[in-house]
Amino acid sequence: MDIILVPGMWLGGWAWYAVAPKLEASGHRPHALTLPGMGRDDGDRSAVTQQDAVDAVIAEIDACEAPVIVVGHSAGCGIVSLAVAARPDKVARAIYISGFPAVEGRPLVEGYTVEDGVIPLPAWSEFDEADTRDLGEAGQEALAAYAVPTPARVVGDEAHYAGDERRYDIPVTVIATEFTSDDLLSWIAEGAPPVQEFTRIKDVTYVDIPTGHWPMLTRPDELTEAILSQPPIGSGRVRSAISAKEFHEASGVDDWRVLYFGAYAFYRAESYDQAVRLTVEIGRIADELEHYPDVDLRREGVTVRTFSRRSGGLTGSDIELAQRVSAAALELGMEPDPTNLQQVGIAIAHDPDIDVRPFFAAAFGYEELGMEDAIDANRRGPHLWFQQMEPAKPRRGRMHIDVSVPPDFARKRIEAALAAGGRMADDSHAPDYWTLASPDNHGVDIAAWTDFDDR
Repeated sequence: MDIILVPGMWLGGWAWYAVAPKLEASGHRPHALTLPGMGRDDGDRSAVTQQDAVDAVIAEIDACEAPVIVVGHSAGCGIVSLAVAARPDKVARAIYISGFPAVEGRPLVEGYTVEDGVIPLPAWSEFDEADTRDLGEAGQEALAAYAVPTPARVVGDEAHYAGDERRYDIPVTVIATEFTSDDLLSWIAEGAPPVQEFTRIKDVTYVDIPTGHWPMLTRPDELTEAILSQPPIGSGRVRSAISAKEFHEASGVDDWRVLYFGAYAFYRAESYDQAVRLTVEIGRIADELEHYPDVDLRREGVTVRTFSRRSGGLTGSDIELAQRVSAAALELGMEPDPTNLQQVGIAIAHDPDIDVRPFFAAAFGYEELGMEDAIDANRRGPHLWFQQMEPAKPRRGRMHIDVSVPPDFARKRIEAALAAGGRMADDSHAPDYWTLASPDNHGVDIAAWTDFDDR
């Protein structure tokens, strides 16, 4: 199916770089648009109007085989709503991410500073913390580097819907990110003018992805899953994200600990045959649930890792699988041993002016993930995390090792490292992590991975 992706202010089609390939891999035809005036080499942006942007989306709808799904982000939601209204017979669903449909007779956006007919990306200090959630400093740097000033008339012209009221018959999905769907429903109930268009739409689905304003950059896997789950290409079932705290508070998961990139359990085996039998049972459970964990089979026992996103994000499916695996291990007489759980990562500090991630990803044979990581596609090797060096030291990159362990065993690991000749370099971030130094001054962070509420 054709899926048209329309970015918001300051963004071009590049913003969908992590979403579009996943849509294509699922058998669909993504069209990541760069609206008029938003190309890096475009000329007089100040002359571009809102109607120019709407016409560009209409042209893309007309060029596709109907019906299509049209996805808008932020102010792009307003552009999408106007284009959809002009082609109601060709659109199967509209999806609005971090934004709302246009309001008749009002501009799409107000309050930004206009300079020479365009709106540059403001300083990050002007955004709310909720907007920049999960973006990180590296993400802010990257977004600012790629951002293009938005033509002021695109978002400042008064919006006017073409066509008739058939636009209200088109199903809509709202993906709430820096605000929640409950927030949005309360604004609608209170009569807030920017969201009253929702009261006229006959079929609205609300989906929450708790992150900042740019989920295509911060949570691309979850965003892609949410898009693919929507009818007519999906069943409408979206697996909602849960936090580490919510996972640990669930019943029947006492064997498990959330570390980097998922939730883990280790079960000791009395024989290789016993370990194999648990592995076979895990395979049966996974097929029944259609949720597939990573399993490491050794003579000493079986390590299981469950996750729902490439980033290691968890959902209720992980709770269900963990409960079933724990019950199977108990039935086989296998004892859990969380002291055997750990995950290792490599943190690479680099000059802010040099993007070293492509080099390390190529050298390791890894895939880039989000804005700050690179991972082994088969989840075998340690993940790489990239951070800017502060203060900058040109051509003096450094790295340290992150060791993620269950919080109830972190102190023992630290005491053992200190007893082996290490020293405490920094404990100001405890109990989240402690920075140790080896006798020859190499850095190791012991990360306790406490119960963050963040999903």
